[in-house]
Amino acid sequence: MIYLFYGENEFEKRQAIAKLIGNEKAARRDGEDLTLAGMQEIAIGQTLFMNSSVYLISKLGENSEVWSQLPDIKFDDDRTIILVEDKIDKRTKTYKWLQKNAKVQEFSPLSDRQKPQLLKWCVAEAKVRGCELTNRQAEIIVDRLGFDQLRLSNFLDQLALAEKVTDDLIDNFIPLARTENVFDLFISALAGDYNKVHDIISYLESEGGVDGAYQTMGLLASQATNLTALVLADGDSKLVASDFSANPYVLRKLASSAKGVDKEKLKRINDALLRADLQMKTTSVNPWLLVEAALVGIGK
Repeated sequence: MIYLFYGENEFEKRQAIAKLIGNEKAARRDGEDLTLAGMQEIAIGQTLFMNSSVYLISKLGENSEVWSQLPDIKFDDDRTIILVEDKIDKRTKTYKWLQKNAKVQEFSPLSDRQKPQLLKWCVAEAKVRGCELTNRQAEIIVDRLGFDQLRLSNFLDQLALAEKVTDDLIDNFIPLARTENVFDLFISALAGDYNKVHDIISYLESEGGVDGAYQTMGLLASQATNLTALVLADGDSKLVASDFSANPYVLRKLASSAKGVDKEKLKRINDALLRADLQMKTTSVNPWLLVEAALVGIGK
């Protein structure tokens, strides 16, 4: 039987493979290095180098010669061949053949809509590992590490080694994500803390180079949109989260800063960011200097 497991959700893909294989030992091959003759030997079980009925072949789709000939190869019924791919070209003849002759399953990455389920999963997985994790701590971890369950699972393994999970422990284990650094940057600008603004920009510039300035401006624009929504909604973070599908955790942190912002200041903030964004696209000035100048203007 042939199986095709593909997609970018590495955690679920590995779980499915482990469930399929069970306790049986699988022979693993790198599909990029396989020859057509080698693939034929695996298909009919005549290879001298593998004594197994289960074969796990990764990235065969990168091997155009073998991949294109796969429909022409005869496969013995007693072989279990698992093809594992990150991405796949669904336009190819081989993919269409596999749809008819194999068990095909796609493992898509989790989206923001699935975040509540992912938070519950983190709390439950931490408990399985013998440590207690609050929902708020789970949200911090997901916000920093993203929705990659494999990465989250590996982090929970490390976290379980500690006697007790604390916020400080999480901070020490996981550096601030770019989004959180930019959030702190925006909050510092609103508070007029120019020294902290400069320090954070220096760090972001050292980490992201020139291109990082454009990414940072995009994230600042997103923070400004959240702030605008909060001010116009009289600080109701739940309403904004519902209407804009914004991160409730970020909105709660931003709500206190929104209290000191009136519509006039809101206009000044948005104008400063818009002007900096335009200058970044039309001048040769260091974009980080333009970002910093805009943020200093926001706090005045």
